[in-house]
Amino acid sequence: MSGIKKSLIAILVCYFSWGFFPIYFKLLKSIDAYEVLSMRVLCSFIFMALVVTVAKNKNRIFKEIKELWHNKKSFSLLCLASVLITANWLTYIIAVNTNHVLEASFGYYLNPIVTIILAVVFLKEKLNRIQIIACIFVGTSLLYLFISLGSLPWISIMLALTFGLYGLCKKKVVISPKASLLVETAIVSPIAIFYISYLGITNSLTFHTSGTLTMVFVLLSGVVTAVPLMLFAKGAADIPLYLLGILQYLPPTMQFLIGVFVYNEDLSIEKLISFIIIWIAVIVFCYSAFNSMKNKIN
Repeated sequence: MSGIKKSLIAILVCYFSWGFFPIYFKLLKSIDAYEVLSMRVLCSFIFMALVVTVAKNKNRIFKEIKELWHNKKSFSLLCLASVLITANWLTYIIAVNTNHVLEASFGYYLNPIVTIILAVVFLKEKLNRIQIIACIFVGTSLLYLFISLGSLPWISIMLALTFGLYGLCKKKVVISPKASLLVETAIVSPIAIFYISYLGITNSLTFHTSGTLTMVFVLLSGVVTAVPLMLFAKGAADIPLYLLGILQYLPPTMQFLIGVFVYNEDLSIEKLISFIIIWIAVIVFCYSAFNSMKNKIN
């Protein structure tokens, strides 16, 4: 099997995993979101520590971490990235467990456009005409939601912003995915340990009393979190950018379908119109990515 085919399989497994996240985290709805988050962070750190320990290139990974420690700017950016991705995880867990899967889906449709806007603001990149049109559609969608529903979809905006800013921070730090994920989870693990200890002392810890299956799902949350991220890092390097840009809409599309057909979430006419507007933005964005790659080839 060629390297590109392996990378494509890795990306598809990653995206399908993210697409099924609502079903996975819905299984943990009996547990408080902050407890689920704390266990997810801690289990992710333990899993990554084991992965790095048995990795063939572990010496190089530890060298990267040592160099990162001495680079104050990069370390500070990774600390910020760690906080942002933790906030993203928490928002997503709350969204799923409070029956807002559609809002979570909407947020991940927004994310690529938000990433482009952040690149313009912070990296001084310039938008082409098609990207400007896509951004206008995104703004129109959010404005329509605000006017029709009387409030902004804070879950969607929070997910898009935290993940977009997370990506921006990571873009500024040159470090391998395994080293990065180990450091990111290590940074917030002390807070997770403190919170879990507090719950234990106050007899409020519930994951171990919620049934064997639920406890297993909680303990596997680290694997479920880390493996797709490593698969993404493995596959993204060899996949053409335009294809990666198109495939990234697979997870929110799956989540949208799960929200509507599995969990029967309310898809009001206002929400549907907003989704239609954002889908138009997605089509425009994909056309832009494909056209850009075509021009490079020619």
